[in-house]
Amino acid sequence: MGEKFVGRKEVMRQLEELWVMGEQLQSVVIYGHRRMGKTSILRNAANSVGSGVRVAYVNMLNAGNISEGVGEVLMAICDAVSEAVNIPPPDDDKLLKLPERTFERYLKQVVENLRETSLQGLIIAIDEFEIIEELIAAEKIPQNFLGYLRGLLQMNSQVAFAFAGLHTLEEMTADYFQPFFASVIPIHVGFMERAVTRQILANPVQFSDNNVETLNLTSPDVTSLEEDFLLDYKPEALDKIYEFTHGQPYLVQLIGFVLVRRYNDQVFELGRKRDPVFTVEDVEAVINNTEFFKRGRYYFEGVWSQAAQGADGQQAVLRVLAPHPEGLSYENLIGEVSQQGFDEAILQEALDTLKRHDVIEEMQQRKWRIIVELFRRWLLQQM
Repeated sequence: MGEKFVGRKEVMRQLEELWVMGEQLQSVVIYGHRRMGKTSILRNAANSVGSGVRVAYVNMLNAGNISEGVGEVLMAICDAVSEAVNIPPPDDDKLLKLPERTFERYLKQVVENLRETSLQGLIIAIDEFEIIEELIAAEKIPQNFLGYLRGLLQMNSQVAFAFAGLHTLEEMTADYFQPFFASVIPIHVGFMERAVTRQILANPVQFSDNNVETLNLTSPDVTSLEEDFLLDYKPEALDKIYEFTHGQPYLVQLIGFVLVRRYNDQVFELGRKRDPVFTVEDVEAVINNTEFFKRGRYYFEGVWSQAAQGADGQQAVLRVLAPHPEGLSYENLIGEVSQQGFDEAILQEALDTLKRHDVIEEMQQRKWRIIVELFRRWLLQQM
C-alpha cells in the first residue's frame, strides 16, 4: 500500500477484494467531498492491488479543454493505458476520425497482451469524473458515452473502471448514467477517525499546498522522508487538531505543515530555543493567523461553491448555522431560513444534500451544525 500512505486502509482493502480476490474485476465509483483523499487512493491503488493488476490513472482536469469531442477523451484514456501496460497508443488522427472503433481495437490489443503476459487485468481510473457530466451537459460528448464504456466492460472481463469524484450515485439521476452505474459498486470516502489523524501527523508526508508548492513536513535536521520525524505533539494538541478538522485529511496535513514551518522559523531563523513538541497553544496560534485561512482557501471556497449547486437553499442554511458552533435546532433553523424566502420543503432538501456531502450533521434533539469547525470559522469571516 505504500509505506507513507496512511488513513485509508479500509478503502484499499475493499479495492483489493474487488480487484484481486474476485473472479473478475469490478468497476467502482469512489465518491466523497472535496479533498478527502480520493486522488491519493487512485494513485496508490496500483501499489495496493499488486503487480497482477495494472492501473491506468486519468485525471479529467488534465485532459484540457475538450474541443474535439469523444475522441479527445479517449485519447487521454489511451495515453494513460499506454503508460500502464507499455503498449503504444493509437494515432491521434485515428482516434479523432473513428474514436469508438479505434479505441475498441486498442483495448482488444491491450487485453490480448494481458493474457499473454499472465496479468490479471487493467483498471482504468478516471479522476474528477463529474467533468464527464459537464461535457455531456455541454453536448461536447454524446449522451451514450457511458453506455459505450459499459458495453466495453461487458465484452472484457479483464477491464474495469474506477471513477472518483464529488457526486454520489443518488445525485447522478440523468438517464444516461443509470445503465452504467447499475452494476458499479459505490465506495464512500469520508472523514478520518481520530486515531488515523494522529497517525498522519506522526508520519508526515510531502504536502502539496494547492499545487503551488510541495514541501516536506519535517525540520531541516531530517534529510529524508524515510527518517524518523523529530517533532512530536502533546495529546491535547492532537485532540485540538481533530476538534478543528473532524479528520478532514487536507486540513489535518495543512495544520501539520504550518506548525512545522512555524517551528522552523522560530528555531532556525530566529534562533529561539523551544521544545520540539507542539502544544494546544501552538495549534491555536497557527489557526488564529489569517494566513492559515488564505492557505486553505481552495478547500474552503470549494466547499462553499459546491453548496451553490444542486438543491436550493444550501448556502442559506450554512450562513444561518455559521454563528452556532454548538448547532441550531431545526425549529430555529427553519425560522431563519424562511425569512430568506425558502419554505420547509426546500430546507429539508438542502439539509439532506449538505448532510450527504459531509458538510453538516444532525445531532441529538434535531439540532444541526457544520461538521468542520475550520470551515465554520472561515464562513464567519466571509459574512
